[in-house]
Amino acid sequence: MSILPDWNSEADKWLIARNVEAKELLSNPLLQKDSWRTIEDLGLKVNQHNKKLAISFKKIEQYWLKVLAKLYILMKSKRSYSIGSLHSDLISLTHFSKFLSFKSVSTPKQINKQIFEEFDYYLHSLKSKITKEKLSKETIKNYYKGVKGLCDFCRQEGWLDVNTYWFKNRTKFLTPKQVEYIPEEVWQQLDECLNHLPEELQRMVIIIRATGLRIGELLNLPLNCFRQRGKQWRLRFLTEKYQIEDELPICKELVAVIQEQQEYIKQQFGDSYRNLFGSYVSRYYVPKPRIMKSETFNRQLNKLATKYNICTKDGLQWHFRSHQFRKTVATVMTNAGVRDLIIQKYLRHRSPDMQNYYKHLLQKVIGEEYQQLIKETKYVDSTGKIITNHKPKNPITELMRKKMYQITTQYGECHRPILKSPCQTVNACWSCEYWLTSSDDLEALKQDLRRVEAELEIAENLGMVRQKKGLASDQKNLVIRIQGLEEN
Repeated sequence: MSILPDWNSEADKWLIARNVEAKELLSNPLLQKDSWRTIEDLGLKVNQHNKKLAISFKKIEQYWLKVLAKLYILMKSKRSYSIGSLHSDLISLTHFSKFLSFKSVSTPKQINKQIFEEFDYYLHSLKSKITKEKLSKETIKNYYKGVKGLCDFCRQEGWLDVNTYWFKNRTKFLTPKQVEYIPEEVWQQLDECLNHLPEELQRMVIIIRATGLRIGELLNLPLNCFRQRGKQWRLRFLTEKYQIEDELPICKELVAVIQEQQEYIKQQFGDSYRNLFGSYVSRYYVPKPRIMKSETFNRQLNKLATKYNICTKDGLQWHFRSHQFRKTVATVMTNAGVRDLIIQKYLRHRSPDMQNYYKHLLQKVIGEEYQQLIKETKYVDSTGKIITNHKPKNPITELMRKKMYQITTQYGECHRPILKSPCQTVNACWSCEYWLTSSDDLEALKQDLRRVEAELEIAENLGMVRQKKGLASDQKNLVIRIQGLEEN
């Protein structure tokens, strides 16, 4: 590859010599500036909850890398990549620039497999400014993607010839990522401390954990965001990824929370502000009629976690991120047996090409399946006593407990609080006060009773004393529960 003698001062001349198209790109006045405005210069849309009004190339130290980075970002912006994607790429290239300076790499000709190996070691030695822990695999993967993207783009344009084979299989996970849902013990601690947050933030938490909205969808909810169809209430919003109007079924309790927030906004700002949630300034929480930033939401939850020591069962302080609520809802619905198609529709996991495929899925069906998650159920315990009006205070928490921590048997549910001492009745659920059966189990209980009675008759005829004793106990327990449910 023919390279001009001084990459650090004549990279643009070299690019013009190599590629005619580069001459047109380099004539763009933006390339003479190190700070670009998102809207005015690039013509990109800015999310109110995640404002990135400018991107800066000032921290890229090598002149040749800065020129290439500007060309790369400019081309991606013309292809309608989001400002979030461009900002992420720029962070990756800034880290790469810092590393190249540390290694005294002055030209791209020096970049090879060994340099990428050392860059990998460098990234694994860094720590997050937020968590103070080593960078996650996901973060490092994103840095790889930014550097590889620039190199591949420049090779396609004929500007550079840097081999990126080293990155093969390193920009994607070969095994599924662990789902980062909020553990039950963290959920319960958040419940206990929730009242220490400002009321508006309390309502935000209640809504996001019940619906699994993306943080942008939550923060940009319009003031008039729900309507009633028959007996069912629906939450209306603009999807963050696809910018289309959508709606979700919600329970009456959530409607009451939204109505409280509507009144709060009207009292604070009158008719001048048309969003459900606002923001604030200063530590005294002075309300302001503007969209809250997503990092503000996360910061307030983490301040709460620090102040009240919200920890996992291993004693590690929990670090909240808004997307954890969405992942928790997805995990709970999956473990609750909700069909994949319903979950995809409910959480809007779809691409524009899949829109037609989902159109036949009526929102009525979604509403009915969601109602099954929060319905009230009556149970009987081991004495046949009716446990009336058993309804979870929080359906997500209840389903997490039942599906993630339960002892699995043919029927019945373990309602034992997780934070109690270890279970003392393992494999003896029928005799436990926390083992409850509902009317949904009645037919299965009757079938089991008929089977036990048939086996009991055989045991009596064959003189099997030990088996007869066990079967008689099972018969008694089944009769008690069946009678209790039938009386109800």
